[in-house]
Amino acid sequence: MNGDGLVWSVLISSLIVLNLSAVLLYRKGKMLLWGSGLIIGFLGPIVALISGSIFLKIDHSMDGDGFGAAFSAAFIGFVIVGNGILYLIVGLVIVITNFIRKRQLN
Repeated sequence: MNGDGLVWSVLISSLIVLNLSAVLLYRKGKMLLWGSGLIIGFLGPIVALISGSIFLKIDHSMDGDGFGAAFSAAFIGFVIVGNGILYLIVGLVIVITNFIRKRQLN
């Protein structure tokens, strides 16, 4: 497997796990979307650091310099944090619209 396939497989698998858990927790009523967005935003750099260190070891074992590993880890981190920011914004919009609807009914 080449490096691009490895990066995309890590990114897609982590996004599937994080998004499914956020949506399932929201539907069960255990967590709001903005809370899931905050957690995903904090987990993004952690996933990027872990995957970056693994990519770096793989790259060094193949006599590479590690630049590709750094760029791929940064890409993974930015995409996951951006996903968390989207959840945060959507969650806040839902909370504000629900608050306005309840206030208009009373």
